[in-house]
Amino acid sequence: MNLNIFITKCAVLFGKGVNGFAKQKIQGGKLVYVRIRYDSTIESVEILGDFFMHPEEALLRIENALVGAEVKNRGDMLERVEKVVLSEKIEMIGISPSAIVDTIMIAVAQ
Repeated sequence: MNLNIFITKCAVLFGKGVNGFAKQKIQGGKLVYVRIRYDSTIESVEILGDFFMHPEEALLRIENALVGAEVKNRGDMLERVEKVVLSEKIEMIGISPSAIVDTIMIAVAQ
């Protein structure tokens, strides 16, 4: 992990905001877990699950793209994820951009 990203994630953990967590079984039986720190916008997000992406660092790129997105704006989050997936030519196996955003929305709603 890039040192700057690590420092940023650590700083966010001690900043203000609300913690959110969600777990969802998506189409195909795969599980997606989301841990999120947010205020009105996403400060940090961690996406985990039993799915695959290639290249392996693609998930970190998606997480970074979501930082700053308004938590109530599903369209903006979906656009950010899709933009990274298309521009980076990410292969997603067992998950979709929509499933990621839906799980984030559940985490924020709880």
